[in-house]
Amino acid sequence: MKKTMNTVLSAAEPTIRKITLNSGHVNIYEGNKITLHAYATEDALSNEAYIVEGEEALVGIELPSFTAGLEIWKQYVESLKKPMRDIFIVNHPAGASYIKGMNIYGTQNAKDSIAGGAVHAITEGLHKAFGEDFHGGNDTAVINNILPGGKTNIAGIDFKIIDRGSDYDIEIPEINAIYTHMLGKKVHSIITSKEHMKSMLNTLKEYQNAGYNLILSAHAEPEGQDAVAEKIAYIKKMQKLSEEKDNAAEFKSAMKKEFPDYAGENYLEMTVGALYSR
Repeated sequence: MKKTMNTVLSAAEPTIRKITLNSGHVNIYEGNKITLHAYATEDALSNEAYIVEGEEALVGIELPSFTAGLEIWKQYVESLKKPMRDIFIVNHPAGASYIKGMNIYGTQNAKDSIAGGAVHAITEGLHKAFGEDFHGGNDTAVINNILPGGKTNIAGIDFKIIDRGSDYDIEIPEINAIYTHMLGKKVHSIITSKEHMKSMLNTLKEYQNAGYNLILSAHAEPEGQDAVAEKIAYIKKMQKLSEEKDNAAEFKSAMKKEFPDYAGENYLEMTVGALYSR
């Protein structure tokens, strides 16, 4: 693996280092007792996977989905020279063969979603679209350790599980961070209903009140509170436009006009389809 490093110090956040790999790169956040490795795969879906390094062992959060990312991820895990027996799977279960024998943690709702709900449908759709390079199908992970909401300690590292229904957030108190599936300061969000808008606003306000230094997500590099504030404004504007616009075309056009520099137009298309399907 090719490595280049750049160190930036901040009083508000842990030390940040960057390592460039043969496929993607890793941003490293060093706390007092744990280190967070954020692997940006740079694949077709901009997937992000995380490794929480404790004093004795490693804990994963989500998997890369494509062969190149999985191979590099596995090599990187081995390079850390600590055992990895545990991983959280929330929305990205593709790649089960790469975590064979591990404890795979999640809530019951997440397990059900992966087995036959929304995550299953998305995973199978992507597997069909990308073929065997996307490790869905028979290589889809199954949660084998059910966690209730609340505090838990895995491999000597404290976490807090926040059940969000079909998926869950993971708080990492030691570095004042939280993992959620999607944020993205300048990326459209997938919103399925007006109730979903309200729910997301409540969640984002929770993040503000908690004052997290880092918000980790599966399709963006770690972000800060500025991304939370941006997304709150985005959802509020979406609420207003969804009330004002009678049809999908008008709503989509208005959203693109309000947020011309946002990536993820396919996510906006999914939102439009969900909001105006009735």
